[in-house]
Amino acid sequence: MSIKGSRRFQGLSSRLTKRLQEHTEESFPPDAKKTLRRFAMREVADLLRINQNTFRHYISSMSDRLPTGELDKSNRRYFTAEEMIEIQRILFDEGKLDDALRPRRQEGERCQVITCFNLKGGSSKTSSVVHLGSLMGLRGYRVLLVDLDSQASLTNMFGVTPELDPDMLSSYDLIRYKDPVPVRQVIRKTYYPTIDLIPASMNIMEFEFETALSFRNPGDSGGFHRRIADALDPVRDDYDLILFDTPPQLSFAVISALFASNGVLIPLNASMLDVMSLATFLSMASNLMEVVERHAPDHGFDFVKMLITRYEGTDQPQVQMASFLRTVTGNSVMAAEFVKSTAIGDAANTKQSVFEVEPREVNKKTYDRVIESVYRIADEIEQEMHRSWGRIDGS
Repeated sequence: MSIKGSRRFQGLSSRLTKRLQEHTEESFPPDAKKTLRRFAMREVADLLRINQNTFRHYISSMSDRLPTGELDKSNRRYFTAEEMIEIQRILFDEGKLDDALRPRRQEGERCQVITCFNLKGGSSKTSSVVHLGSLMGLRGYRVLLVDLDSQASLTNMFGVTPELDPDMLSSYDLIRYKDPVPVRQVIRKTYYPTIDLIPASMNIMEFEFETALSFRNPGDSGGFHRRIADALDPVRDDYDLILFDTPPQLSFAVISALFASNGVLIPLNASMLDVMSLATFLSMASNLMEVVERHAPDHGFDFVKMLITRYEGTDQPQVQMASFLRTVTGNSVMAAEFVKSTAIGDAANTKQSVFEVEPREVNKKTYDRVIESVYRIADEIEQEMHRSWGRIDGS
């Protein structure tokens, strides 16, 4: 017997939605608030980028000035993220850390704004933004994460569930055409002391319809491409890094994010189909940006980087495709790859990044492998930021 498609879709949707909600409430109750775990001395030393023994010496010899953390039952010392950021500040002020690695912008250095995008779904855009943003925040950078995807995966990863808060202000309210909300009212603090969030909801799709309608009277509301840049202007000086997570489509919101950015990060899987899709997508993006650049001829990017994701070094076809990409595009492909790891998938099941899970609960080799991967990615992006700031040679 034939059943109407609408009924079939609705039935499947209802069953999935109900079970997913039950699963979410079991693992993360609606009234719960996410918190960040404490970090061991070895982790803090790695994040501060100093020798572990040197860090121990500082904690011992400067205990009157530095937060000393908390000892557990095994006499191991752990620090909160807030304590770690305070330790970093004091060590920089006293000349104990390399000043070239100071995370805060100095006078004359502009906030770095990076759009993470790709038309292909499943390219690990959100995971890349979550882990890059988390590590940069733990390194002391002031980070603003902006979710422009109606699926709100980034938003959910930080413990915010749009479905449970229908009146929540989101990225749509920031850029809507009628009575947009000031950015400071939309920004939400997270459980990371250095990371803020502009969440997303399904409403962001309304921006696409509003923009299409705005073309009938182009002079009434200004160019759509400027809406995100103009909306963020009041808070740019509050941050060192702004990261956009985008939907897998070349929407008006994505073009507006690109216009607001000085850097681009393109995650992609090392497969022939994904690379073919990327070539077409980049051509489309070029054509659309040409139209935008007619209104802003001075706009440009300091860097465009491709990040190979879900990488397995034992997968020969992936290795060959990665080599092909690097041969064709040179250093536009990052040297670091975002490795495929069960640790990332397991953490995501409980809306966590790998930095939020207890290392002792994960196989040490697996955990260290993915942490090293994220560190290498962050190092390369940080280098591009410092090049943009003029801290290192721009050649």
